[in-house]
Amino acid sequence: MNKRSFLGGLIIGAVAVLFIIPLLFKMSAQTMLFKQVSSPYSFEKTVKILTQNISKQPGWHVVTVIDQEEEIKKYGGPDVGKVAIIKFCNAKYAGEMLSDDDTKFMAVKMPLSIAVYEDSKGAVKISLMNGYLLTRMLSGTKEAKIMEKVVRDIQNILGFIHFRYSIF
Repeated sequence: MNKRSFLGGLIIGAVAVLFIIPLLFKMSAQTMLFKQVSSPYSFEKTVKILTQNISKQPGWHVVTVIDQEEEIKKYGGPDVGKVAIIKFCNAKYAGEMLSDDDTKFMAVKMPLSIAVYEDSKGAVKISLMNGYLLTRMLSGTKEAKIMEKVVRDIQNILGFIHFRYSIF
């Protein structure tokens, strides 16, 4: 191999690493970091089913349901339509996570949230963070082991729409 082709390959590789890979990540970040699925039910029924399923899942409870549409209007924002944020927690898992100073940083994501909203076409959607991806990113850590249990429980909670986490 000559110096010229080696240098050309090195430059192409550097361009790929510096520009193409971040661009691909940016294009896929929305589907990787967040999961959004359609609900076959009305907005109200979807919120009701989710809150009931959370309460039925052992160890879990609903902390609050925020009417985000009302909150935004109340403080001078525009009408965004139907949006609810369901905040929920499992005291056992939260206790495991927060009992160690090394994992307390995860408090930023507590309690967990699932959003339900109605889009401009009237379709009801459920959105949440991709817990599976988070467990893969934190692989081998104490927080990943706890998150794996959380992911399994959330999949059960969302079983009525046959939801399963994946990377994409």
